[in-house]
Amino acid sequence: MGWRDLEAMNDRMIFTAYQEAVRLSFFKNGVVDPARPLQDIQAILHHPGLDGAFTLGSGMLSAIAASTHYLVIDRSRYPSLFVPNTASEKTRVRANARPGTPWYEVSKVNDRHSGILLLELREA
Repeated sequence: MGWRDLEAMNDRMIFTAYQEAVRLSFFKNGVVDPARPLQDIQAILHHPGLDGAFTLGSGMLSAIAASTHYLVIDRSRYPSLFVPNTASEKTRVRANARPGTPWYEVSKVNDRHSGILLLELREA
């Protein structure tokens, strides 16, 4: 068993434990792109802590709301998924399973990992 097999096994375990329902919405020139329908998928929505500490004082809640989130997508489950992120084509993500179903906008796409597609998100 090679390292790619081990990586794929690990990815499957992590996705099984942490995935949640999200919706991808595709925009072109600021409006919903009719050529690309909404896509509901399962992925990991990760919000790393600022420094591991949490306090309600001194703007901490604002910092959390403005901090970076990540969406980790299993490429083996969605091999043909393309997430545009250009000046005219954007993608938004809705966290369907979270209270208030918050929206995020994709700010960066990293497709250089072998088993995952990594999207950097910001509050929409």
